[in-house]
Amino acid sequence: MRIQFRPTLLLLLLSVVTLSNCEKDPASGAQQNDEFLDENTWINDLMSSYYYWNNNVPDEIPGDTDPEIYFEGMLESSDIFSYIRDDAATYLEELNGVSYTAGYSPAFGRFSGSDDVFIIVEFVYPGSPADSAGLERGDIILEINNSPLTIYNYLDLYYASGTSVLTLGQANYNTETGGYSIGLTGTQVSVVKDELTLDPVVHTATVDTAGHKIGYLFYARFLVGETSEFITSLNNALESLKTEGVTDLVVDLRYNPGGRVDAATSFANILAPEEQTQNEDVFVSYKYNTLYQNYLIDQYGLDSDYLYTRFSTPEVSMGLDAVYFLTTNSSASASELLINGLTPYMDVYQIGTNTYGKFYGAYVFSGTDASPSHNYLIAPVSLKYANSIGTTDFVDGLDPDFEVDEDILSPEPIGDAADPLFATAIEHILTGNVTAKMAKIRKADNLELLPDHYSLQRGNIFEIKRH
Repeated sequence: MRIQFRPTLLLLLLSVVTLSNCEKDPASGAQQNDEFLDENTWINDLMSSYYYWNNNVPDEIPGDTDPEIYFEGMLESSDIFSYIRDDAATYLEELNGVSYTAGYSPAFGRFSGSDDVFIIVEFVYPGSPADSAGLERGDIILEINNSPLTIYNYLDLYYASGTSVLTLGQANYNTETGGYSIGLTGTQVSVVKDELTLDPVVHTATVDTAGHKIGYLFYARFLVGETSEFITSLNNALESLKTEGVTDLVVDLRYNPGGRVDAATSFANILAPEEQTQNEDVFVSYKYNTLYQNYLIDQYGLDSDYLYTRFSTPEVSMGLDAVYFLTTNSSASASELLINGLTPYMDVYQIGTNTYGKFYGAYVFSGTDASPSHNYLIAPVSLKYANSIGTTDFVDGLDPDFEVDEDILSPEPIGDAADPLFATAIEHILTGNVTAKMAKIRKADNLELLPDHYSLQRGNIFEIKRH
């Protein structure tokens, strides 16, 4: 959906500034620094038009304030999702699935009260440098380039460029105390970061048991790709499972922070009952700031694609009455949109722990398309979504039907039937029940998982707009 939104009211409020980079203030005779005037005018224009809390946007457009400071100064106090970047081209590549990475997914943890941080490898992308280096799910990293990880540096060290030497540790479980400790192993692994195109379909499998063929798909992020190659990959994976004759489907979103809404919509079309796709029923609805909402209604009506995303007939339809989702607190944004949007129409079973709780979407604006052009990119929260029966505002995340923890410090392999989340889904598929013992798993009660806001911010990307 592409739209040039320039409401007359906003145009009256926003003056077109054509000052040179450095002028004198006529009142004081002092020299004005307008180094960032073009960038901040661009930010003000877009935020006034599209930001969900656009009442926060000031009238003043300073030329001497760094754009990042100016942008962050107008954000709603509760808004941790909107962001600005000064490397637009690089970020646009990331949204298409090209990332500068070693190819492993990290969880950042610490024990309660400690400033020391460790990385737990959640999974490794097949064929990545991390895979070649021998990293595996459950590996623990204590140092990067001989620098111990702490609450003050863990994100800087993880996201640093270049080759990384990882110092590994080992989790030791104390049966008497029921707690874990981490110790050095003396092992170091060198991994090279590179620009990688990472297919979000990480693993598929089937489990044949008691007359059921249970399909399993681990999906890492909601991506489309430069030429829709990741939509094709997802279609192919699910079509293959359907061809194998799966009777049930388990979708593993436990580490999926979200991504593109159009990828989530494509996935939903494959999973939804044919009645919904044929009737083009509402998948999700959108609410914007009052000014933009009224503009869209005036221009396109109350039933437009700007206000609703509807199901449509997919290339592949699984034809199932139920679907199982495996979730944790790392399941966010588009993961939640998919689960929430399908719930009114079919039996949706959620197993694991509460999801993150993000029910907002963002537009992405790149300064490379501005005039004059620049390298900034902004992704302001621009909308709130709900499913067809109005479910939204799940600030504590979506509640699981069956709460099951995983032992992240000593995990089972991805897709293994012994994994407690997957095993719970299998038991419910076979019996319709979940035993009490199945819902209990050894875990580190003193383990605290730390946030990676950079990953979460790349959640519900509603549209990349050209401005």
